[in-house]
Amino acid sequence: ADAKMFRFPQGIVVGDRYKECKYGNATLSVGLVDKYGGNCPSGEGSVTFGLYNVATGTGSTVTGGYTNYATGPWASSVSGGYQNKASGIYSSVTGGSYNEAAGENASVSGGWTNTAQGRNSAVTGGNRGTAKGYASAVSGGWKNKADRGHSVITGGYSNTAKGLFSSISGGYRNKAKAKFTSVLGGKFNKALKEYVTVYA
Repeated sequence: ADAKMFRFPQGIVVGDRYKECKYGNATLSVGLVDKYGGNCPSGEGSVTFGLYNVATGTGSTVTGGYTNYATGPWASSVSGGYQNKASGIYSSVTGGSYNEAAGENASVSGGWTNTAQGRNSAVTGGNRGTAKGYASAVSGGWKNKADRGHSVITGGYSNTAKGLFSSISGGYRNKAKAKFTSVLGGKFNKALKEYVTVYA
């Protein structure tokens, strides 16, 4: 390093040092400590801003919000919100509350109690959505589940995409069970055979 550079091998704390935290090397923490706790960047090269946030993974970051956790083993991140967790490697949660990005490269953009479990899966928003399959996605709605690889649910309530490359655009309690099927809306519709589209 250039001799003129400021170097802090252990890390930097702006505000209060939290005595219950085992700080990692080359960390940055910005925040105050009170009777409820403080920020804790325990991962190597990790960063914590906000209130009561924890970053345990190597290169993990929590850049805002309240009681969030970046616990993925490598480069996980939480940008804000409340009680969010990025537990998968390279996973991210942008905001919202009680969301978790558990899969590798998984992401949750917002909403409440959403989970991106599959590798490369994503939940954009909504409530209690689950993207379980590989590269699956839930865009919004309530209690929607994209269970198989490349399955997608755009919105609606309590819909389930179980087939490979299946999709549901909305509606209520619809199911796309076979591969390459789609349900465009309505209620209680089922796409049971391959390459079938069920209209509302």
